[in-house]
Amino acid sequence: MAFQKISGHRKLRRTAARLCIVLPTLTGILYFLYLSYYNHTLTSTTYQTSRILRTDTCRSACQGSPPAIITNSSRPYAYVVGGQELKAVSPGTCVCIRVVVPPSLEEQTTDGLENYRPLPLWPADSLMVDLVQESSMLENGTPDPLYRDARVTVSVDNFRALNNGRFAGQPHAYEGTARLYDPGVYLVDARIEARDGRWNPEDKEAAEYIEEETVLCEDRIRVKRDPRHPTYLGRHQNLPLCVNGDDPGRWVPEKNLPRHWHKWAFVYPAEDGRVWLPYLCRLRRISHAEFVFHMSYLYPSVHWYGDSNSRRTLRPLVSAGKWCHRQSIARRLDCLCNDAPKDIFPEEWYAGMPAPHWYRIHTHGINGSEIYMDLRPGGGRTDPRPILEKDPADDRYLPDYVPPGYANRNDHYDLYYLFTRGTLDMYGSYWARDITPQTVSKYPKAALVVFQMVTWDVAFGRFDDFVQQTALLVRRLKHVYPNAQFVYRSAPFWCCRAPDGKDKKYSRLRFLAFDRHARAVFRRHLDADVWDVQGPAAQRSPESKRLEENIPCRSAHSRAEVIHIDNQLLMNMLINRV
Repeated sequence: MAFQKISGHRKLRRTAARLCIVLPTLTGILYFLYLSYYNHTLTSTTYQTSRILRTDTCRSACQGSPPAIITNSSRPYAYVVGGQELKAVSPGTCVCIRVVVPPSLEEQTTDGLENYRPLPLWPADSLMVDLVQESSMLENGTPDPLYRDARVTVSVDNFRALNNGRFAGQPHAYEGTARLYDPGVYLVDARIEARDGRWNPEDKEAAEYIEEETVLCEDRIRVKRDPRHPTYLGRHQNLPLCVNGDDPGRWVPEKNLPRHWHKWAFVYPAEDGRVWLPYLCRLRRISHAEFVFHMSYLYPSVHWYGDSNSRRTLRPLVSAGKWCHRQSIARRLDCLCNDAPKDIFPEEWYAGMPAPHWYRIHTHGINGSEIYMDLRPGGGRTDPRPILEKDPADDRYLPDYVPPGYANRNDHYDLYYLFTRGTLDMYGSYWARDITPQTVSKYPKAALVVFQMVTWDVAFGRFDDFVQQTALLVRRLKHVYPNAQFVYRSAPFWCCRAPDGKDKKYSRLRFLAFDRHARAVFRRHLDADVWDVQGPAAQRSPESKRLEENIPCRSAHSRAEVIHIDNQLLMNMLINRV
């Protein structure tokens, strides 16, 4: 009996000893996990991005609510699914917008789409719908200083028709979705660009441009303010660097940014003083000297194909940023729109199109060029100063920040550029003749291939032909460049104006349709990175999209300030992965 008691006491002591070891260990582990969770919640974006920022699409936002169609309405109208009251949603919430377009008087007397047909799976009516931040009031009634007068704009995308087909005399209902992150009250800015398929002339002459038709909508959406959310502007510098070229984001006035942010911690502002800030990552301002250094060992040889949009993109790259980089010349014709007037460029350049060109781009650009007269020695058009004047608040550094050690280097990379017109055989240019193993073998082997297309196909081509030619094109590229990395540069953003001539079939939806097909094919078959210049432009405020100064440019060209920003997207995508 005594032995059993002693044995029982020993077991209790052993159990107690084990608990003394295990309990502190478990407590320490739990405390560590708590600290890790708390620290990640407050400071880490990787955890928060995967936990809060859902990567799924917004399709579910429109489910469970049938469309409300008022059959006797004579005006188009839009509404937010879920009711007309002021909604309060959390950051990252998807919202659904529906638009109802009553039949026009012309449609009631004709059979609708006899003359024009939309592309398959695309709506008959061209709708441009934006959610615009109307105010950013805090709970105490004062505006959030980070979003003061920001007018953050989120484009409502993926519109689909709710009624099956198009019938004369019937209203047409559509729905689209958007994800909202930034706090504030948003209004719905909805407009009809074209009705009844007129946005897609295809085999016909482009329809006469008609002023946009305003869509009535009185609904508002309020997004709650959550300073702990990773997309909140005050936490932006905690985000990881961007390594993709198509991250969603918004435009915010530079004057609103925290004063402790260095100017090289974000890219150049656009002409309206707003800065492009992605939601899930951050961009940094990369100097041409640093870019050339990294390109010299990452991609020492680049082959580039594209039209005049590529030509304008390359001008800052071959001149180390010294093109339309001063405010005093930013209103020059070639800076605003057309960079190829014959009074600026030599006649022999036109005679040689589409002759290929090869450059060795150094830290400070190139010494001369057969294309750009303002880069020739003695041309008198270059200027050593950066794109913006010195900051009046701090004269010690330039906005085009060059990190120590890069300015005096003499690195270089090679660039082979050929002017192409998408998939079309026009004016002596055709990819099937120009991109062959024989022609490419004359130049240094490509580590990177950049392809820009769509503009000419939208203007003069047919979508069915474009689909067939794009399939053949990617096969050829895969054969000619079996080991190269590919970058697909998106189509430009187009809206709110007529093209320069009825022979050009420009429309916003045609650009979207052609571009989405091309980028999907390049991604699927070439594993291409997408350099999206269309997305940021689509998120500009309604006023910026319709800026009177930009409307006269009836070619699909971006102004110089935007091109410098677009190039920063490419630079970040290529070298932030290092």
